[in-house]
Amino acid sequence: MATETKAAPIPTPTPTPAISASLQQQGTQELQSLQQWINTMKQYGGQTDTYQQQYNSDQQALQNARTATTYQAALDTTRGHVEDIKMPAIKVEQQSLQQQLQTQAAAWEKDHPHLDTFNNTTYKMGFEYDDQTGIGTWIKDDVSAAKTFADYQQIVENTKMYLNNFKAMTQNAGDKTAYNQPHQADMDLMKTYGKTDGRVLVVSLGEQSMRVYDKGTLIKSFLVTTGQPDKPTPPGSWWVESHQTHITFKSIAPKGDKYWYPDTPINYAMQYHSDGYFVHDSWWRAEYGPNTQFPHQDVSGDTAADVGSHGCVNMSKDDAHWVYDHVQLFTGIIIY
Repeated sequence: MATETKAAPIPTPTPTPAISASLQQQGTQELQSLQQWINTMKQYGGQTDTYQQQYNSDQQALQNARTATTYQAALDTTRGHVEDIKMPAIKVEQQSLQQQLQTQAAAWEKDHPHLDTFNNTTYKMGFEYDDQTGIGTWIKDDVSAAKTFADYQQIVENTKMYLNNFKAMTQNAGDKTAYNQPHQADMDLMKTYGKTDGRVLVVSLGEQSMRVYDKGTLIKSFLVTTGQPDKPTPPGSWWVESHQTHITFKSIAPKGDKYWYPDTPINYAMQYHSDGYFVHDSWWRAEYGPNTQFPHQDVSGDTAADVGSHGCVNMSKDDAHWVYDHVQLFTGIIIY
């Protein structure tokens, strides 16, 4: 009798992990992110051929993947390419924006000289934006110190702010509206920075004026004196960082330096930027308004009042008192 032979069991195939919808969504998002960075680099004049080839290869690899394992491997490669492009792209954007501001500010200064009859010296309007003494020097310093992607992101954000305010300044220069009336440039900047639903101080460097708005409505206006050409008031969108009364300002410059000043009592001081940038009363001045940022002869007879501030926004004591009573911490301050 023949021995019955049993058939070997057929092995159960190991199921292939399916590519989930969630995984596919991640692939789509990473491809979109890579393409966005490529577009950013291209927009600001960077070379993108290599990165576009990587995108095409990554897209093909994700489309051809038939298992979750191969899809994940392709996804990891795409993520790596996204990380690789971010720093070069943000640097290209930063350099382009910095160059835009430098070029535009230099052209504006060239076309808008200011002859100061007090000392027969020609100054340049818009010096607050240049890269000699103005906000452009801040950008240079920030770039020199930048190390991380986040550092460059902040520089890009700041430079876009300066460009917005520069554009507003140039547009406002042609606006003949009285300083104590609402200005279109103010409105545009308040919308840009989302400051139409509260109180905001708007300082026009060209007019040497401050307008105070509450929910988009002008409620008060003042003449001011801002920073002299060597010590400009920084344009930007800032806010009240401190709110103090009866304090003493002490010079950081050594005695004998041309920027040294004796200890000075201040009645009302609202810091809007670190390193000692304040809106405050300057009781030693008698005159405020157009061109007081340049050398002149103040009728007070106090020589300390014969030129603009060291970067602060100066006001009369009564005007500063009003502002002090009508702002609080984080109240917006737009300077352009």
